[in-house]
Amino acid sequence: MKTFQQTFEADMRTYPIPFNEVQRSAAVQNVPGLTRENHDVFDNLCRATAALLDCPIAHISVVEEDKQWYKSVVGIDLSDMPKDNSFCTLTIMSDSPMVITDLSKDPKFSEHPMVAEGGPQARFYAGVPLVLSSGYRFGSLCALDLVPHEMPSDQLLVVLEHLGKYVVAALEKAPAAPAVTEDEHGHSTFLNLVGHELRTPLTIVNGGLKLLEHRIEDDVVKQLAKSSIKSTDHLAKLIDSILKFSDVSTGELQLNEQNTDLGALLTNLVETHATALADAHKSIEVTNLSTSRPVLLDPEHINICVTSLLLNSVLHGGDTVELSCTHDAKGHIEIHVIDDGNIDEHVELAELYKPFIIGGDVERRGTRGGLGLGLPLTRKLVELHGGEFEVRSEVDRTVACIRLPKWRELN
Repeated sequence: MKTFQQTFEADMRTYPIPFNEVQRSAAVQNVPGLTRENHDVFDNLCRATAALLDCPIAHISVVEEDKQWYKSVVGIDLSDMPKDNSFCTLTIMSDSPMVITDLSKDPKFSEHPMVAEGGPQARFYAGVPLVLSSGYRFGSLCALDLVPHEMPSDQLLVVLEHLGKYVVAALEKAPAAPAVTEDEHGHSTFLNLVGHELRTPLTIVNGGLKLLEHRIEDDVVKQLAKSSIKSTDHLAKLIDSILKFSDVSTGELQLNEQNTDLGALLTNLVETHATALADAHKSIEVTNLSTSRPVLLDPEHINICVTSLLLNSVLHGGDTVELSCTHDAKGHIEIHVIDDGNIDEHVELAELYKPFIIGGDVERRGTRGGLGLGLPLTRKLVELHGGEFEVRSEVDRTVACIRLPKWRELN
């Protein structure tokens, strides 16, 4: 197994991992027309894309679990490439076209192997995700150039989206249909029911807590009520986010990215969980919050991740918990949650990322409960951000690290 140090000494990968990657990869394998054999129709669609955007290169990519290959390419010879060399791994994460007028000036791509010196030095990219009628995304239709372009007009991008739908229709040999229709599967009805069933009791609990807060005179109990109100507020926001940005038919989850004050987010989390830590006779110390600039991320997702790590330290750690946010040597953002508990040497760290699995004999840390869903969910949400998550065991302490790519910190 690759260790924490080995993983983090290497540079970060350049692509995010879809939340439903296992299901998505399986769906890609089951499309009858998605074979290595090419057909004139796909070359013609690529030529139309290149002409539409005045680019010398266009291709139809297929993004598999560990590589990208091409159903059709015009204007250049391309063989299979690792996902680290692919732009399309980001294109498939969105419902709209991804257009970068000058890749070298975009912090997300400026050090990308296809953009930086030593590579082909691509500059312009415009692509649309290719979505199967099942709702799963398998690749993109895109155009590239080695010189920057102006931003294409909205009309051109609409045509590009239509060309992408033609690619899917040709592969499936039928018009591309929505992943799920309300009449057929009751998707909308399901979400409305779930939202109602979750929101109603939360609203009652939240209202009751606020009423109690105003009537309580004991300072300690009042503080407990305030912490409980914050928790129900957070849960309500989380429910809204999940219902708005998820798709129950495919297991897909999208980011609701916002310019976020990460330091304030982490400080608020410490305040929210201070009572729980005190009740568990734990102390928490915030040692460094070095991010002063806004960070582009989904605040609810990062909230979930850090909360999971803090609660994991409460349940499985020692007496003290340390929270910090710093930068590594290459400028990537690192959030550390450190506790003075020890993972037994027999614990297989890789097992900690599997749902419903306790990574070996974790009980030797002197804890109750198990590492069920928190760490696997944290890892998937961090990877959805294009980041990495690892846990390492050191002498007399356990370190959990969320690492986010440096381009997410805005200038």
